[in-house]
Amino acid sequence: MQRIIIIAGPSGVGKTTVSKYLTEKYNIPRVVTHTTRPIRQGEIPGKSYYFESNESFKKLHFFEHVKYGEYQYGSSKEALEKAWKKNDLVSLIVETDGVQSYLDKLGKQVYFIYLTVSDFSVLKKRLLARGDKVSEIDKRLNSYEFKRDLHLSDELSKKAHVLNNDNWKKTVKELDKIVKKLENN
Repeated sequence: MQRIIIIAGPSGVGKTTVSKYLTEKYNIPRVVTHTTRPIRQGEIPGKSYYFESNESFKKLHFFEHVKYGEYQYGSSKEALEKAWKKNDLVSLIVETDGVQSYLDKLGKQVYFIYLTVSDFSVLKKRLLARGDKVSEIDKRLNSYEFKRDLHLSDELSKKAHVLNNDNWKKTVKELDKIVKKLENN
């Protein structure tokens, strides 16, 4: 059965690190998402994002999409099907608001990992360590989206595998167990 590991949690919790680990260790591809923003230096079309025009963006079938400023971002049925052609097990990072859409449309094909930490003050330190600008970090930490992603709704918490990412070695052991379980189902 084709499965998707949905990864959600607040900024700085390690979602990208988890996704990269799954790709490097288990060859689990990340579903590439779409954006209408211009390509940045170092980004690769079809790997970093699918870069779309407003017109091509409108033609896609989205599980979830959002507009930040003047640019749109989203994850599509087309991108998921393309990823599933590479591997029956794929991963995707989404905001907590987007998780329910996947659960509604894909049901048992979704394995939802909610990443968290014991002390949320560590998130700012992680964002600083990865080189984000202090002004951008402060803006993000005070955003509605960040505050929303710090906790799950009662409905989502029933469907989530909550994974504490205080200690990377423990996180890796838990991820290894999850992948083994999913590959055996």
